Amino acid sequence: MKTEKRMLVSFILNFLFTIIEFIGGIITNSVALLSDSIHDLGDSISIGIAIFLEKKSRRKPDKDYTYGYIRFSMLGAMISSIILLIGSGIIIFEAINRILKPELINTEMIIYFSIFGVIVNGIAALNSSKGKSLNEKAITLHMLEDVLGWVALLVASIVMHFTDILILDAILSLAFSAFIIYHVVKNLSGIFKVLLEGSPTDINIEEIKSKLLKIDKVKDIHHLHIWSLTDRYSVVTLHAIIIDDLKSKEITEIQNEIIRELQKNGIKHSTIQIEFESHKCIDSECDDFEGPTIGHQH
Repeated sequence: MKTEKRMLVSFILNFLFTIIEFIGGIITNSVALLSDSIHDLGDSISIGIAIFLEKKSRRKPDKDYTYGYIRFSMLGAMISSIILLIGSGIIIFEAINRILKPELINTEMIIYFSIFGVIVNGIAALNSSKGKSLNEKAITLHMLEDVLGWVALLVASIVMHFTDILILDAILSLAFSAFIIYHVVKNLSGIFKVLLEGSPTDINIEEIKSKLLKIDKVKDIHHLHIWSLTDRYSVVTLHAIIIDDLKSKEITEIQNEIIRELQKNGIKHSTIQIEFESHKCIDSECDDFEGPTIGHQH
């Protein structure tokens, strides 16, 4: 199933259940259900935004975005993560209020709604977990939060049905919210690293440079820059110094060999500037380059 279809299924399940949950909150007079339905509505909105941006990211490069729109999916992941943090904050606030002022609820009806909630949100979480992009991971966290929240509510409602420990629901909500926030922050860290063009964590720059230097007639590699357009699309630019007096066919073959080596290491797009031993690099950052064994690397 394609990314957009998986996200659409998650959106439909989440939105339909939001409506059911809101009705359930009114029937059971449960503030917990009503507040969670608002949280789920926020989830639905964030998933809808993510679907739109994920689809937009499939557009081909044009004069406005010469690398294409692929990074729009990262924007969707960031928006989803921020909404999730806000939603978790609301739940934590509500949970603290419930600890300070416990409220009675129709526990028997809540048990039935909780079982239904675990099933529906579990299906949605399982569906979205098949995705590998940061955008889908952010949505999976939304779904996982809902599943854990419903499990907590189910356990709490069963216990409260037979005891007077009314704050159990709030305590479990705090614990699960903390768990989700931890993973959201971790996900956001990956998103910001991509948006700030940090080096991909799964690519060893020194190892790549070492392999490129082993290519015949390559004397030095410098101005080596590696970054990512998304968590799954890495880009590199570099200057390669080769020996003098090579024919155009030999130069082309060296360049192709460099590209092949980069592709083996997961780099999907590369820009290579060929230079010669006897010609000084005119780039201002190469002013101190004095020979094939000295040069800048990044």
